[in-house]
Formats: sequence, C-alpha cells, structure tokens
Amino acid sequence: MKIRKIEIYGYGKWVNRTFDDVQDLQVFHGKNEAGKSTLSSFINSILFGFPNARKKDQNLYVPKQAQAYGGRLFLADTRFGDVIVERVKDRNKGQAVVTLADGVQQTTKNLGRFLLGMDRETFESLYTFKIDSLLSLKKTQKEDLNHYLLSIGTSGSERLLQLAKEYRDEAAKRFKPTGSVPPLNKKIQAAEKLQRKLQQAKAKNATYETSLLHLSDSQKQQAELLARQQELEQEQTAIAESLRLADSYQEWKRLNKEITAVDYSEVPEDARYQWQSQQEKMATSIQAQTQLQEKLAQMQKQLGEFVHVEWYKEHQSDFAALQHSVAKTQADLNKITYLENEVSNNKADLAKQKMAFGLNLALPTPEPLKEEERVRLQRLAQDFKQIEEQLLRLDHNIGFHEDQLETLQKEETRLQNEKLADDAYAALQSDVQQPSQRRPTPAVTKKSPLGLLFVAAAVFLVLSFVLADFRVIAWALSAVLAVGGAILTRRKQQTRTKDVASPEGSPENTMEQFLKQAAVRERISAITRELEELQDKFLELLNDREELEERGKMLKTEWEIFLQQKGYPARMTAPELLQLDPGAVLAEKSTLIIKQEAEMDDLSLAVDKWNEQTAFIRSRFHFEHLTVTEMAARFPEILNAVVLEESMAANVQDKINELKQELELIQRDLAESHRQRQQLLDQANAKTEAEFYQLLALKEKQEQNLKRKEFLDEQVNGREQLLDRYGDAKKSTGLYEKNELEMQQLKAELSRLQRTEVELKHQLEQLEEGGTYSALLQEFALAETELRDLAVEWAGLVTAGEWIERALRYGKEDRLPLMLDDTITFFSRLTEGAYTGIAFQKNGMKVQRKDGTTFFPNELSQGTVEQLYIALRLAFVKNTADIVSMPILIDDGFVNFDEDRKNIMFTLLEELSEDVQVLFFTFDDACVQRFSQKQVYMLK
Repeated sequence: MKIRKIEIYGYGKWVNRTFDDVQDLQVFHGKNEAGKSTLSSFINSILFGFPNARKKDQNLYVPKQAQAYGGRLFLADTRFGDVIVERVKDRNKGQAVVTLADGVQQTTKNLGRFLLGMDRETFESLYTFKIDSLLSLKKTQKEDLNHYLLSIGTSGSERLLQLAKEYRDEAAKRFKPTGSVPPLNKKIQAAEKLQRKLQQAKAKNATYETSLLHLSDSQKQQAELLARQQELEQEQTAIAESLRLADSYQEWKRLNKEITAVDYSEVPEDARYQWQSQQEKMATSIQAQTQLQEKLAQMQKQLGEFVHVEWYKEHQSDFAALQHSVAKTQADLNKITYLENEVSNNKADLAKQKMAFGLNLALPTPEPLKEEERVRLQRLAQDFKQIEEQLLRLDHNIGFHEDQLETLQKEETRLQNEKLADDAYAALQSDVQQPSQRRPTPAVTKKSPLGLLFVAAAVFLVLSFVLADFRVIAWALSAVLAVGGAILTRRKQQTRTKDVASPEGSPENTMEQFLKQAAVRERISAITRELEELQDKFLELLNDREELEERGKMLKTEWEIFLQQKGYPARMTAPELLQLDPGAVLAEKSTLIIKQEAEMDDLSLAVDKWNEQTAFIRSRFHFEHLTVTEMAARFPEILNAVVLEESMAANVQDKINELKQELELIQRDLAESHRQRQQLLDQANAKTEAEFYQLLALKEKQEQNLKRKEFLDEQVNGREQLLDRYGDAKKSTGLYEKNELEMQQLKAELSRLQRTEVELKHQLEQLEEGGTYSALLQEFALAETELRDLAVEWAGLVTAGEWIERALRYGKEDRLPLMLDDTITFFSRLTEGAYTGIAFQKNGMKVQRKDGTTFFPNELSQGTVEQLYIALRLAFVKNTADIVSMPILIDDGFVNFDEDRKNIMFTLLEELSEDVQVLFFTFDDACVQRFSQKQVYMLK
C-alpha cells in the first residue's frame, strides 16, 4: 500500500493543503515548527482515528481556522486497488469513509479490512521511526535491552503475537466451547431452547391441523346426515299426508272431471283475487308516485338555488391553478411590501450618504473613480504634498535668512554708531603716525532716523505670514526697505561730539582708539558683503516660493475643475476622495436599489398576472373593487364557498337521481299492474272490465256445484304429484317403516359425531394455549439472525488471530534467515564494516565485531545500539513487504548520525523504497542536496 496524495482540510497548522504525486521515497523538509510532525500525525489519524482527549493525547491538532477537522489520503496498491480514505471529525462519528475504485463507499470505524488487521499501536511500533524510539533505547534497562532488540529481530513477533492473542481473547469473550456466560454461548442456548419449543409447537401444529381437519369432516358429515334426516322427515310427512288424503284425493279427481265438463278455462281460478290485488297495488303505486313527484319538484327547486355550481365546473381548472399559486402570490405580496420598505430605507440612506459627502441631492450621483482617475488623483495628492513640504522648507529657510539679515543689520547699525567720521579717523591715523601733532576731532552727529526703514520692513514681513494673498508683495517690500536702509546707513556720514584725542590724552589712548576704529571699519566691510549675499539668497528663495505658489494654484485649479466635473464639493481633498470614493459607495447603494426595484417589478408582474387570472371570479361576485392583496386573502374563502355549494348541489342531485330511480320503479310497477290486468282480461276473453265481472258472476253461480270440490281442493290442491307418487297405500306403508328405521340410525350417528365435535374443540383450545407456530417461527428466525451475526464476528476474530499466527510461523520458518542476512548487511554497512555478524540465541542476541569479538547489545555504545535497532527494523520491513505492505514514516530518526552514516542511511532508504514507500520528515539540509527536487517537499 502506498500513499499517492495527501489532502488536508484542517489539521493543526495545516489548512486546505494538498501534497500531490507523493513518491516512493518522499522527503518532507522543513525547520522546526514547519509542520513535519503534524503531517506525520495527520497520516496516522486518517488511517487509525483522531487523537482522543479522553486518552490524554498530548496534542489533538485541532485546527484554529479551518471549518473541517480532517482530510483524505489517496492510496494505491491496496487489496482493492486504488482507494480514497476520508476521515472528518464531525462526520460519521469520526469514522473513515473508504471510496473504492468502482465508486462504492463504505463507512468503517477502522481500516483493518484494508490494512490487513493492523492497528495504530502495531503500525507505530513496526513502521514508524521517530527520534523518541532511539531516545527510548537510552532509558531501556541493560538487562531488558537484549530482549527488546531480540523481539524486534524476530519479525516483530512480540507485538504481532500480542495482537493475535488480543484477537483470540476477544473471541473467547464471545464464545467458549464449554462456556455458558459468553454472549454467543447464551445466544446458542436461547436458540436451542427456542428451537425445541418450535419443534414442540410444530408437532402441536400438525396435531392442530389434523384436529381441524377432523372437526371439519365431522361437521360436514353432520350436515350431510342432518340433510338426509330432513329429507327423510319430509318424505315421511308426505307419505303420512298421502295416506291420510288417499280417499279425498280419489273423490277430488272425480269431481274435477265433472267440473271440467263446463269450460271455464278462460277465467283464472283466482281471477277476482288477482284483479283486486292489482287494483290495490295500483292505488298504492299511484299514491307513492304522487308523493315522489312532489319531493322531486322540491329537490329540483332546491337544486336551482345553487347558482354557482355550473359556473364552478366550467372554471374548476382555473380555480385549481389559482389555488396552486395563491400561496406564492401572498408570499410575493409580502416580499413586495418588504422590498418597498427596503427601497425606501436605502433611498433615504443614499440621500444621507450624499449629504454626508457634501453632494447636491438634485444632481446625479458621481460615477465611481476609474483607474486612470485614481492614478491622476494619486499624482495630484502627491504633487500637493510635495508643494506643501517644499513651501514649509522654503518658509523655514526664508525665516532663517530673515533672522540672519536682522542680526547683521543690528550689528551693522551698532558698528556704524561706533564708527567715527572719515576726517576723525584720518586725524587719529595722523596722530598715531605723528604723535606730536594733535588736532581736534569733529563732533559726532546725531543718529539718523533711517532705522524706521528697518521697522517698516519687519512690519511687512509679519504681514506676509498673516495675509497669504499678499505674501509675495510683502516679502518684496520688506526686502527692498531692508536693503535700502542698509545702504543709506552705510553711506551716511556721522559725526561725534567727543574728541578722539583730547589734548590731555596720552599716546596709548590714541593708538587704542585708532586700532578699534580700524577693526570696526573692517567688520563693517565684512558685514556689508554678507548682507549682499544674504539679500541675493533671500530674493532667490522668495522667487522660488512664488513659483511654488503659482504651481500650487495651477494644481488647485486642476483639482477644482476635476471636482466640478465629477460633481464633488470643493472642500473634498484628493486623499479623502481616493480613500472614500463616494461614487463607488453610492453606486453600490444605487445598484442595490435598482436590483430591489427590478425584483419588485418582477414580483409585481407575477402578482398582476395572478390578479388577471382572477377576473372571472371578480366578474362573477362583483369583486372588482378588491385589491390584489384582499383578493388573495379572500380567495380561500371563495374557493371553499363554491366547493361547498358544488358538494351540496351534488348531494341534492344524488337525492334527485334516487327519487327518479324510485319513481321509475313505481312507474314500472304500474305498467306491470296494467299489463297483468290486461292479461287477466285476455285470459278471460273479455274485452272490458264489465265483461270480466260478468264472467265472474256466471262462475259464482256454479259455487254450489263446486263447494265439495273446493273443500277437497283445500286438502288436495298442490299435493297432486305427492298423492300420485304415493298412491299405492301398501308400498307407501312399507317405505314409511323403512324410513323410520333409517332415521333412528341417523340419530345415533349424529349423536356420536356431536360428541366427537365437542372433544375436538376442547383439544384445539388446549393446543392454542401454547402460542401459535407462526409467532414462534418468526421469533426463531430473529434469534437465528442474531446468532449468525455473533458467529460471523467471532469467526472473524478467530480467523484474524489464526492468520497472524500463520503469517508469523511462515515468517519464522522461511524468512528469518533472509531477515537475519539483511540485518547483518544493514548493520555492517551502517557501522562501515566494524561489525560483521549477528546471532539469535535462546539467552539473547549477540553481535560480532570484525576482529571476532562478540558483544551483547547492552555492551555496545549508544550510537551502535541505534544502528542495530534501525538495521533490525529495516530488515523486518523489507522481508514482510509482500505480506503487509505499509508505508514507513521516519520523523528525524537519524539526527545523531554523522555525515557518512547519514549518506549510508539515505542509500538504504533508496534501496528500501523499491519494496515499500518511505516518507521521511526531517530538518536536515543535506536531504535537499541528496535527493531530487521531485522527491523533496519544502515545508514553510
């Protein structure tokens, strides 16, 4: 069995992830927390069931985001070909759903049928390699290590034998040959008891059926005997009657011959009686006919009061169609009302949104921004932002230069105040050069009011920041005033009132004043140069700001034109428009309103169509004033009314038909009475009723002659055949005696049969007390089915245990040598030839080093024990692949191996993957270089 595809719905960190085209040797590479162990656990969970919180599993791997907890495995090379195994936590109680190659699906709690009886514990102990398995070797006691490795080397028999024992123990819980407590033993005992009861019932059933047959035969014989007895009694009565009337009968025959001499054949014997009887019958029939005709007239009048019946029959199909669609029409009306409210609310919301966006309600809604418009807006927003940032920088530079200008101007003013006039400075210079000569220094003139020019420049500079529209003009005026003030100050000659060198001054003071004035003059020259440079830079910055403001105005004009074209208010900025896009928001709401109005129109069309179909009802009942809602509400009432009227009319019509049938019968009786009266006239050869009565009167005249005959007629009439049959008195007497004897015998036989009938009925009552045979038979069939199910379950467990033991015997007898050879080969390769032999002995396992020295496993190093463990496990998997072909799951099982042994291990895995599938989960980067790109799944 091989896994070809892994599809995860949700498991731990994996959500909606698929791994396609899984190879025979597939490496899943990833760092810590990449989901390697989660993927390995997912495969285990799909095959053997999800982790259970009640079993205190450390990690349940319940997904945090996925809707489904589980997934699918696509398996190949199973006993049933290619199958799909799906397991989802909340479906089918967590059971696996197996889809076979033909599409048939089966639900099973475990996959033992498909995995050859293997459970989770066996799979994890034999086919799963984890670092935990190697680490557990360190915890194994030395005295137990030899036995542990020996059990692995003997084909994993310890776990498989334990599994076989579990199957046998489970089977023994269900049935023991000499037991009575196991459920299968109890079921067998119950079935046997029920079978015996059924056999008894079957025997009773045969007796019951026989008794029923005997009872039926007895009753049949009694009926036959009673019929014969009745026949004999009738014959005896006839014989006795004939013997009693023998003389009268002879006299009657004689009188009859005499009477027939006169022909009265045309007049029936009971002609008068027949005539009177027909007359009475006709009178009764006429009276009944009159009553029925009156009832019929009343019923027809009542039927005429049902005025809607014929109309309803004509439109019955129309009523059926309306009844079929009236519920939908009412639902449509409710939906229309709901949609009207929704449209009204949405329109109000749309108006509120337009007002919130500052849009004019009377104007059309702006269209959503197109891609090129978005690009344009982004460009405008970026340009606005750049201009704003550049203006801030320029304002900062302008302010900085203004501060510098003001500082330099103040310093220049101070130095100008300290500076002497040129003639005074020349006098100082002369005194320094010719100390003996002294001249008076001219007085210093008062300070010029040109400082007012600098104050005005400062005022204009402040106004530039207050009045944005006059900012450029204010800056230009302030700059001009500042420059003019500086030049005038520099060129203005000032005089001082004090003498540079008084006659009493010393030469040292004169030299000091001269040097100070020289430094002042030099500093004034430097400041003048700096002022000129700053003024040029200041004017350049003002020009740049003016250009930026012009560009900003152009962008603002472009933006205002765009807003005007789109219909947006002037207060909206480009970033707001980009972020909000009111056109898209309003378009979405408008689209919803249009959709709802279209749906309302469709529903209104359907409702109008239904309303049009009710036109025949409105016209009939004058309901033209009703709305469609009222009509839909009253339709069931109208339908019930016409259906009730139609039912009542049908009932009245049925009564009318019954009356007509009765009237027809009476009319037929009257016709029959007329026919029989006419027949009497015809028989008497009378044409009229008077002639008929005349014939009767003539016949009555002969009553005197017929008195005797009439007297004898009362005795003989109707007994002619009887009297003729038993006319011989002697024979009739002998027959009478014979019949008496037979009747006595019949009474005796009837008495016996009646006693037999009583006995049979009593016997049947006793047989019926134990229950019917059919009920016991059904109970036994149910018990037999339950017994068969338990037997099949018990046989499956016994067969599974027997199969595992046979497989182990087969493996031990025929495969152990091959397995031992492969173990030695694998162990030798992993130890790079350091160990060359392994021997299984009764007292344990020994390994042989290449120098001939033998060791018990507990005498080996940890690394060598790990290599021995892996060699044993790989040898077992390889040599049982044709019996149990399961994929191997290796979760970083070789992290303690050095590079050489890792490469040897990778080579062994490649060789092993030719027989079984190997799924290798690792963080080792060497695998990425070692295996092909198709064999490596990179997990992140």
